[in-house]
Amino acid sequence: MKKKKGYNKKRSLICRIRAVFFCVLILISSIIITNRYTQSDLEKTKIVQASIEIKQKNKNENLVNLVYESSSNDDASDMNSKNSNIKKENNGEIINSVDEDSNSFDSGKIQDFLTKNIRIEDNKKIAFLTFDDGPSTTVTPKILNILKENNVKATFFIVGKQLEETAEAKNILLETYKQGHAIANHTYSHNYSKLYPHGIVDVNSFMAEVEQNNNILKGVLGESFASRVIRFPGGHMSWKAVSEIDKKLEDKNYKYIDWNALIGDAEGGPKTKDQLMKRYHQTFVGQEKVVLLMHDTYGKQSTAEALPYIIGDLKSKGYEFRTLK
Repeated sequence: MKKKKGYNKKRSLICRIRAVFFCVLILISSIIITNRYTQSDLEKTKIVQASIEIKQKNKNENLVNLVYESSSNDDASDMNSKNSNIKKENNGEIINSVDEDSNSFDSGKIQDFLTKNIRIEDNKKIAFLTFDDGPSTTVTPKILNILKENNVKATFFIVGKQLEETAEAKNILLETYKQGHAIANHTYSHNYSKLYPHGIVDVNSFMAEVEQNNNILKGVLGESFASRVIRFPGGHMSWKAVSEIDKKLEDKNYKYIDWNALIGDAEGGPKTKDQLMKRYHQTFVGQEKVVLLMHDTYGKQSTAEALPYIIGDLKSKGYEFRTLK
């Protein structure tokens, strides 16, 4: 009996040990399983978060693209609108007309003042800057820049043959017109032998060249362009037998304009800036209305160099600048 009792105690101990072992095993298994689920949840969370981030990024990119496309479309729309407005504004013709503006002065009064000494009773000191024989591609642009910098308008007497030499000359004439300067007629050829054989005005040749030049000017400035202002090459005062041509011009309402001061840029050979300023002071002696003869054709760079001084001198003496219309 004692032997059996000892056996039972031993067996009971073994059972307890097994129970403890199984409990430990179950606990370990639970921990492992729990960790696995936790890790799986974390991986799922990361995947979901990454998916959200990708979607948000794509959404942002789409938004940026939408804004860019909208902006580009707006820019294109604005550009098309501007182009449309430009086309509508120009309509193939010059719209920046200077036929009537605050700078212009009645050329008929100036013609009478110069040829008949009829005084203009307005007590104003007025300077008319006039440039003959252009446009040139070398000198005229320089003169235009100087006039623009000084806010001064002038009158340009155009030679049609000169204008037809290059496309650039036509563009320069157009720019001259757009800037508000007056465009006047200086015949087509400026050829003394043709216009004044033996020093006598050939009426038919002269009038034909005036009309020919007008048509050329219209070809550049538009059919609506017209100018009644002309200047005889060499000046009206220089030629004989002018009564017939004067009648023709009067019938057509043309006004011819000579000058009462000059800078000497067409006297003899080339002149320096200082020589031109000296000649200017010899001929400009305080005339209340001064019509100043200058040239903007090729080889007259010194004229452009002297112009700022001349403008400054006239301004300092209280002169305003007007154009001939």
